[in-house]
Amino acid sequence: GSNLNHRSVDVDTMATRSMTQANLSRSVSGGLVGLNNLGNTCFMASALQCLSNIPALTQFFISDAYVNEINEKNPIGNRGDLARAYGDLMKQMWCGNSSTVAPRHFKSVLGRCAPQFSGYLQQDSQELMAFLLDGLHEDLNRITNKPYINQETRPRTLLTVWQRS
Repeated sequence: GSNLNHRSVDVDTMATRSMTQANLSRSVSGGLVGLNNLGNTCFMASALQCLSNIPALTQFFISDAYVNEINEKNPIGNRGDLARAYGDLMKQMWCGNSSTVAPRHFKSVLGRCAPQFSGYLQQDSQELMAFLLDGLHEDLNRITNKPYINQETRPRTLLTVWQRS
């Protein structure tokens, strides 16, 4: 009884996932790509593979929809460099004909944007993921002129009261 229903849900979920992945793929092997290790960069490969398998995010980049969203003037962004490098890498992974990709260009741009990732030593995958998501967010931030907020006159919240204590 209940095992059969549970199994049906799993099959339906797997079928939906397969269809979504198929829609992303423009080639037979789209997305089924390994990332070459550049030194000790398996931390980077694991984070990139995770993000690459988020269908909506990957479709946004391989379709070039992100290009019109690049904010080169954001003072805390990377002039769109990180978003462009990530977009190029996603296209190589999902639209290329290779079974492996060497993410050299992405790694180079990443190192310029975040010097802590510039070498070839092992790093923390979660820290890279957090930096990359924040970097993509800032490179694609639609607010072009961020208003200055005076820290002394802004409304006080419980959090700001706690932080000042």
